[in-house]
Amino acid sequence: MKQVLVGFVPWIVFTLVATRVGPGAVGTACVLAFLVAVGLIVRSVARGESPKVLEVVGAVVFLGLGGIAFAYPGTDAFLAGYGRALAAAILAAAIFLLLPVMPFTEQYARESVPREYWHTREFRSINRRISAAWGGAVAVMAVSHVVAGTFEVPDPGVRLLHRPVDLLFNWVVPALILWAAARYTQRLTAGPDDAPAAHATADRAADTGWAR
Repeated sequence: MKQVLVGFVPWIVFTLVATRVGPGAVGTACVLAFLVAVGLIVRSVARGESPKVLEVVGAVVFLGLGGIAFAYPGTDAFLAGYGRALAAAILAAAIFLLLPVMPFTEQYARESVPREYWHTREFRSINRRISAAWGGAVAVMAVSHVVAGTFEVPDPGVRLLHRPVDLLFNWVVPALILWAAARYTQRLTAGPDDAPAAHATADRAADTGWAR
């Protein structure tokens, strides 16, 4: 669970910089988010783990948005308002497109679950459900960011608490959505299970919460 949330750090970095500084800082926000995503990829590889979908998509998305921001300065205001929504929408699309092939949570589960369980129906089914829930959560976050970009009047000189639309739809709503997805994951992985193999999996990976 913790590793999944860490994967969202590049999006948080982008939102923090783009929101606080405003138009003119989108390119910088993309560079910082890209570097964080690359740092997460390097960390995964250094640990002998496979790069995660969240990390790779983050690096690609923010590299692309940064390239657009620097190459076409006229898009800066648009990206300041809707860049977060665009990044989240691309991530949601990637999660859903990978569901039939490799639900993104399997990458985390496989690091703590014995190989003999990786291709069981139980393992694949639960990871698909969890990944779909996270994909839906990210899609809703994208909508929330669109609302913020549509109705918020950018004013970086004003404190965040005095910009209620920005505070609510760029921060509070996304945080609640991620919390709900995390709670769903915990509830699903902690539910009763009649399959002996799944029980064995849970015993071996209880410390991560991504047991099945």
